Amino acid sequence: MICKRISPGLFVSGYIKEYLLLHMKFDVKDTPPVKAYPVNPEEGITFQIRGNLVAENPELNSSEKRPQTYVFGLPDSRQNFCLSHEFMMVHVRFHSGAMFKLLRIPMNELVHQNIDAELIFGKEIKEVNDRLANAREYESIPLILDAFFAKRINQIKYGMQPIDKIGRLILANPQGFNLAKIANEACLSFRQFEKRFAQQIGITPKYFARICRFYQAYELKESQPNLDWLSIAVQTGYTDYQHMVKDFKRFAGTTPNTLIRESVQNPERRLNLASDFVGV
Repeated sequence: MICKRISPGLFVSGYIKEYLLLHMKFDVKDTPPVKAYPVNPEEGITFQIRGNLVAENPELNSSEKRPQTYVFGLPDSRQNFCLSHEFMMVHVRFHSGAMFKLLRIPMNELVHQNIDAELIFGKEIKEVNDRLANAREYESIPLILDAFFAKRINQIKYGMQPIDKIGRLILANPQGFNLAKIANEACLSFRQFEKRFAQQIGITPKYFARICRFYQAYELKESQPNLDWLSIAVQTGYTDYQHMVKDFKRFAGTTPNTLIRESVQNPERRLNLASDFVGV
């Protein structure tokens, strides 16, 4: 079993942030624990190599079985993931805005969507799935993905432009985000910048910054559990504790302490696979 973040090959690293490889097995007599999955500033592609995943949306009281391989945009509400007793997947995490460059699909059309990857990539994705399923060792998996994405990146006509990296800047420092300044640096009007950003990321810059700040607070508590919530609120740019609680209720559907208690019960943590990772 494994839960590991893997850096992509150098050629694809300008577009792909990391691969998250996860393989878990639970006793067939036991029900695998549910994984809490709050809103997060993430877009990418998930390859399910073994088993399957059902995503429940508590807010909408709905559930869906995910395709074997699916492209996902930014989530907009809390989800709970229910996994099979053996589950193996590799999660391809793109840099903010990079998936738009690869797919040329307006990302506002993919917000909280999970699209069967075959509809986008065609039969080529089946070949990748076969190679992943037949990989004899974990180390082969990122190499298979590097080769696939390198081929797709080679087909991109225009490389990364300064505006394409704005999402990364906001992700790194959401509390220092200044829309007017960034739009000016991109040589765009406020309206042009918002439209371009929504096309590349899926939502407005202000809303994206809000999600990034919430997730930064969540990850900070996970990495430093002894740090009190008021200190976390101050460090991540909230005006006060209640301001932060409001975002937790919006993006996690619950209070900060409850989300942390739920996260402790995530499948990879119950198997002691994720002691070195936060936000998995």
